Amino acid sequence: MNVGFLIPIVCFWHTISTEIAKYKPPAVTNNIVSFIHCISFIGHFHYDYNLDYATHISIGFYIYDLFYICSCIATATATTAATEVKRGAPFILHHLAGMYILNASLREDIQEHVLYAYYILEKSNIMLYISYHLHKKYSHYVRLNIITDFAQLLIYSYYRLIELSLFVYYRRNHFFQFPYMIQFLITAVYCMGFMWSYKLVRKNVRNFYSVRKAA
Repeated sequence: MNVGFLIPIVCFWHTISTEIAKYKPPAVTNNIVSFIHCISFIGHFHYDYNLDYATHISIGFYIYDLFYICSCIATATATTAATEVKRGAPFILHHLAGMYILNASLREDIQEHVLYAYYILEKSNIMLYISYHLHKKYSHYVRLNIITDFAQLLIYSYYRLIELSLFVYYRRNHFFQFPYMIQFLITAVYCMGFMWSYKLVRKNVRNFYSVRKAA
């Protein structure tokens, strides 16, 4: 890991966030920054452009976002502190795991395979950011949000459950040569995909019944 890369990258993400925050509320700002990071990595990986630097961009993003999450927890009031901790804790664990995996991917012997798995995960997040933004900006368009929730379920579940499964299956010889911690973390993320897909299924079922009641 090159610290000389990381310091300006963390400052870059902070600057982007500060500029967007002039026009958007904090939660929406953070969602937009996360979306920019997602598209940035996908573009770098798709065109095989400077993947070492792209990896540092993602590590820098996670460091920036950890500071953001911790600041939200630190500035929370006595009544909201528990909620902020409950909301932020999974993301803190996720970011620490992501940083560990990305740092390990800087090894040439596993870089291609680990970054491909990360590429799959980032593609699964695209609709998550879009859906969140539409819910915040166009909350009064109920049917639009129901459609985006369904699209999120399809896209997220496809990449997390099908694409990631195929990745492990077709690269199983490489996968079982990864360091044990990397195998464990990828498996943990894979299981989280099932849990989140289940939550999305429940959310879409509630949406379906709410539409039927309104009809």
